[in-house]
Amino acid sequence: MLRNFTLDDASALISYDSTWDDGFNSPADKQFAKYQGQSFHCTNIDGAVANMTFRGTAVYIYGAKRSNHGLYRVTINDEESPAMSGRPPLGQPDQFQTLLFSKEGLPNGENTLKLTNVREGDRLDYVDIDYIVITRDVDESNEANRVTASHDQFTYSSLWSSQSNMQGYRDSSAHVTNTPGEKATLKFSGPEVFVYGGVGPASGTFRVEIDGQDRGVLNAKRSASGHPPVTLFSTSGLSNEDHTLSLTNLEGGKSLTIDYAEYTSGKSKSNSSAGLIGGAVGGVVAGLAVLALLGWCFIQKRRRSRHKILEDRFSPMSSTAPANPYWNNNVQITPYVDNSNQPPIGYIQTSPVSPGTHTSSVTTTTRKGDVSFAPLPTLESAESSYASSTQFGVSSPRSASDQ
Repeated sequence: MLRNFTLDDASALISYDSTWDDGFNSPADKQFAKYQGQSFHCTNIDGAVANMTFRGTAVYIYGAKRSNHGLYRVTINDEESPAMSGRPPLGQPDQFQTLLFSKEGLPNGENTLKLTNVREGDRLDYVDIDYIVITRDVDESNEANRVTASHDQFTYSSLWSSQSNMQGYRDSSAHVTNTPGEKATLKFSGPEVFVYGGVGPASGTFRVEIDGQDRGVLNAKRSASGHPPVTLFSTSGLSNEDHTLSLTNLEGGKSLTIDYAEYTSGKSKSNSSAGLIGGAVGGVVAGLAVLALLGWCFIQKRRRSRHKILEDRFSPMSSTAPANPYWNNNVQITPYVDNSNQPPIGYIQTSPVSPGTHTSSVTTTTRKGDVSFAPLPTLESAESSYASSTQFGVSSPRSASDQ
């Protein structure tokens, strides 16, 4: 089953070189509100690069096509595209939240992406990134088991503090450290995990490990302040078993801020329900069997008793015998039959969550997620980055689920 995962331009999973500018709520650009979540990254330096490593079968880059934009190239797994124009069609107004590049049919594993700015000429030199949508092929059986782990469910080393009144954060709180070497650990089960947290000028680099294996160093530093929490890390393709995730702060005086995590549990919620159903069915069948046995014994006793009465009333030589209306040997006892159309006990059917990685509705900032063009979507708080896959990575709007 295909699912779309939306990455905000400020996500730590995207690595920008030093020539890129953070346009979040930028007063220097009067059009910033037309970007989703009022956030984008841009550059006008020839050869400037943005990199990302991701797991998925398709990727879609969204940004703006504006009159001062030039050319750009995108390289996927060392395969470089021809130069593409970042300007709108001749005579057309500037376009925002528009598809800049897409690549489908990728191997369902680790892939690399690089976007390179190509200066076309004087005042034709910009390129920007609004958000990136990744399509993943996921196990449908795990999708009903999406679990949210608050920052309090992590295990922290000694020099972390719990912060409250954090605008835009889940439950308005987070865990923060600015000491190098400090580690946050989460135990989870299943093939996929997402970690959300803070980025900004005070943030720095951190290392990610899963089951003791190094997953690389990411950078949460962004030049603009006030970013709502975004995706710090995500991966998929893990075994459907228990795992240990750890994030380690690497820079002294730079912070690592954790909001919450989300994962698809490999331990089906229906297991306990199935056990309850199996036990109930077994109990019903056993009970019916005992009742049937007792009924058979009772009837046999009555038949013997009646047979004795008949022997007393009729001569053994008589050819007349009464019919026996007391027992029908063709009667069947129907056991409990599980209705496959009825959900198992304890199962609650909920709508999948709408995607979104930028901010919750407690702020005035629009959260990145549902890919729609006008008006910008306003999503509920604590929503997932996940949505069903449709054309060009556009995510069909869905109601928020129980997180």
